Amino acid sequence: MAEDDGVSVKRRLADDWPAGLSELYGPTAQSLEEFSPSRFLSGADLPLFQGINCTLCIFNDCYEWIVGHGEGEQAAGSRHSLRVVLNAVARSNLRSVDIATLDATTFQKRIQASRDADLRGFGIDVDRDLLRLAAGSPRDNSFARSLAGKGVLTLHTKTSPADVAEKCKTALRLYHATDYREDFGFIDFVTPVRQQDLIEQLDAAVFAELQELVKGNASDLHITLPDILSPEESVEVGYFGIGLKSGRKQAYGQIAIEDYVEELKAGQIAEIADMAELRASHDIRVIADGGGDKKQKRKLYDCFVYELTYKGDTYVLFAGGWFVVDKTFHTAVENDFLKLVAKKPFVSSTKTQNEREFIAELNAHKNLLNLDQVKLSPADAPGANLEPCDFLSTTRQFIHLKDGHSSAPISHLWNQGVVSAESFVRDEQFRIELRKEVKKRQANSKKAGFDAILPDGRSKPVPSEFTVVFGIMRDRYKKSGTVSIPFFSKVSLRAVASRIELMGFPVEVHLVERI
Repeated sequence: MAEDDGVSVKRRLADDWPAGLSELYGPTAQSLEEFSPSRFLSGADLPLFQGINCTLCIFNDCYEWIVGHGEGEQAAGSRHSLRVVLNAVARSNLRSVDIATLDATTFQKRIQASRDADLRGFGIDVDRDLLRLAAGSPRDNSFARSLAGKGVLTLHTKTSPADVAEKCKTALRLYHATDYREDFGFIDFVTPVRQQDLIEQLDAAVFAELQELVKGNASDLHITLPDILSPEESVEVGYFGIGLKSGRKQAYGQIAIEDYVEELKAGQIAEIADMAELRASHDIRVIADGGGDKKQKRKLYDCFVYELTYKGDTYVLFAGGWFVVDKTFHTAVENDFLKLVAKKPFVSSTKTQNEREFIAELNAHKNLLNLDQVKLSPADAPGANLEPCDFLSTTRQFIHLKDGHSSAPISHLWNQGVVSAESFVRDEQFRIELRKEVKKRQANSKKAGFDAILPDGRSKPVPSEFTVVFGIMRDRYKKSGTVSIPFFSKVSLRAVASRIELMGFPVEVHLVERI
C-alpha cells in the first residue's frame, strides 16, 4: 500500500470511527488519524492480538483486508494467517496452495485450481511438503468471499468501519480454533519455534557451520530464495554486507551456497561477529550496473536452509524461521528408515572424495558392472534417456549411487530408482536395450555373467528376485558419531520406498562412510 493511499483511507474513515474499536486499538486511539501509515492498525496497538505480530490495512470502498506479521517468517505469528484459512476453509473449497520441499535443492510450487477443489487434487505429499500458503472460499461467506494466508492474511470482503472489530474478533477466533486438525493436521508435523533463546542457540550452530564451509569442510547448509519467482524473472544477483569483499560485485546467475562462501573467503569473515550481525547486514541484491539494487534485495538469513538435531529434537531453518519436527512424526520416519538400512553395505567405506572417484574405485570389483551414464528409453518415451542404475551386481542388485554431500539433492537418487524400477517391470523395449548395454559393458570391462541374470526382453522379470539399492556416500556426523542422511531426505524416501516395494522389489539403503 502506498503511503498516500493509506492516508486517504484513514481520512475517509476517521469520521466514522466506531467507539467499539477502542478495545482493539487501546483507549487512547480516538481516530484513524492518530496512526501513521507505517503503523496503521499495527499489532502493538491491538490488545486483542497479544502475542500475534500483525498489521491491518484497508483499501478502497470494496475492501481488501490484510492481517499479517512483521518482516521475515521468524516472527511469532509466521503461520497464524495460514491457520485462520485452514480453520475457515473446507478441504473441498481450496483454490490455491504453495508448498516447499526441503532438500539440498529446495523445490517450491504453487498449485492453482480453476475453481474450488478438494485437497486431494492438489497432490500434496503430507509427509514431505511444507504448506506455506492456502487460499479458498470460507464456509462463512459473511466473513469473506475468499481468504488467503501465508505471511499475511488476506480477506476479500465488503465491510465498513463499524464492522472492523467483528472481523478482527472472527479472525482471532479462527486462529485459536482446532478444526484444521481434521483435514490439515499434517501442518503440525513441523511447527514454528518461538523461544528467542533457543533461536539464538540454533543460529549459533548455523554460523559455526558456515565457518566450516569457509574452511573448506563439508556441510548440508545451503541457500535458496524462499519465494516463488515468475519464470520471466531472470536476473543476476550479488552478495552484500559486512565482511564481504567491497567494490564492484561479481554477478551470479543463480543463488548457491558455493558462491556465497567464495565471497566470504574473498572478504573478511572475522569482521562478522555472529549470526545476529550477519542477519542484520547480509543481503542478496539484484545486480544493476555493477552495483546492488537496494530496492530489489532479500535478507540472506531468510535464504538459509539447514537441518539440525539439537538436544534430542530436529529443527529446520527455512524462509527466515526455525521449525521443530513433531516427535511422533520424527520417530515414525526414523523407524521406517532404519528398516531399509542394510547391515552389510556392498562397500562400508571409501577414501574417495566425490561420486566420480567412487565409481572409478568400484570398477575394480568383479561382482559389480558399471552402467553409469548408460541412457535407455522406454518404447512409449523415445529420447527419455533414463539411467537404469550406476552398477549392476551379480547378486541382482540395481545400485544407484550418490555423493550425499553434493549440491544436487538426494531426492534425485530416489527418483532415479523409481523410474528405473517401473521401466524394468513394465517396458519390454527397456529390458531389451538394458541387456544389450550390459553385454557391451561386460565385454569392455572383461567381466562375464551379468547378462545371464537379466531376463530377455520378452520375458517379464520377477521383481522379488532383484533389489533396488540406494548407495549414499556420507561423512560421519561429528556430534552423534553416526553415518546417516538428513531427516527430510528420509521423509522423501518413505513414499519412494513404498512405491518401489508395491512393484515387488525389496529396497535397501547402503550408507558408505567417506573417510
